[in-house]
Amino acid sequence: MKLIDLIAAIGDDPESDNKIQICHPGRSWEDYDTFNTGSKLLKPFYNLKVSCLSAIETDVIRVDLDFNEKKGEVDEQTD
Repeated sequence: MKLIDLIAAIGDDPESDNKIQICHPGRSWEDYDTFNTGSKLLKPFYNLKVSCLSAIETDVIRVDLDFNEKKGEVDEQTD
């Protein structure tokens, strides 16, 4: 599921109390930023795949996004 699909399912009314918390890439589950579901600041993340999600409260959903995925392809890292 992409972030845009999740927001569509939750509803993106800017007046609602629903929030999305996006975890910082490469950090712990406890490092995140919080946005209202209708925030235009989420737009750059719409097409990123949700790799993990959890309901933190009845109106707060925390997600971990796959920042390595680009246009349907996953970048593979080699060391």
